[in-house]
Amino acid sequence: MIPRIVTTISIGLLLITAGFSNADANVSAVDNTNAVDSKSTALLTEQLQGVQTLQAQFQQTISNDKGQLLQQASGKLIVKKPQQLYWLTEQPYEHLVVTDGTSLWLYDIDLEQVNKENYNNNIDKAPALLLSGDVAAIQQNYQVAVLEQGDDEISFTLKPNASDSAFSQLTISFKQQKITRMVLKDNFDQTTTIDFSDVELNQPVSDQQFAFTPPVGVEVIENER
Repeated sequence: MIPRIVTTISIGLLLITAGFSNADANVSAVDNTNAVDSKSTALLTEQLQGVQTLQAQFQQTISNDKGQLLQQASGKLIVKKPQQLYWLTEQPYEHLVVTDGTSLWLYDIDLEQVNKENYNNNIDKAPALLLSGDVAAIQQNYQVAVLEQGDDEISFTLKPNASDSAFSQLTISFKQQKITRMVLKDNFDQTTTIDFSDVELNQPVSDQQFAFTPPVGVEVIENER
């Protein structure tokens, strides 16, 4: 079974790149709110709004509240606006999360099992809801702050205001406007860290990359959401 954290993180990443196409028009909507938070949100938007496609390799670790390593994984991902994602974990077990923006497929390659769901940008509430693309909504529902800022690097922390959010804090880091790391701390004090490498932005990606047909012989479970 594909870990739900994989879906949460991957959909969050999808909406990082997909959600800010109208960012310039929305920034003015938050002018009358907290000035510091407005500035941080605007800086975050600057990092995201120009991304049409993203391709990268990733290394993922999950650790508990004592810092003990629970899980390691690695693979590759491809994201394309508006809502297309291909997230393949290659090690230690193969599983795939892919969506064309209509259907979401979760394919456990080793178990030969596929779960199909209707794609919903509210899956797991966060970080998908967090990175919905509406800057005013982000500022209303989340506390956005600049964690660190250098000449060509910047990191943000995002904390949800809702008590039922799936995570307590998300940190996103960029270098030269390329995402380099996401760190998500959940409500069980587990920390998921994803480091990105070989990041390529705005290279041509065919829509066929996100078209999925279950292989013959695998079990398909359809879940309506």
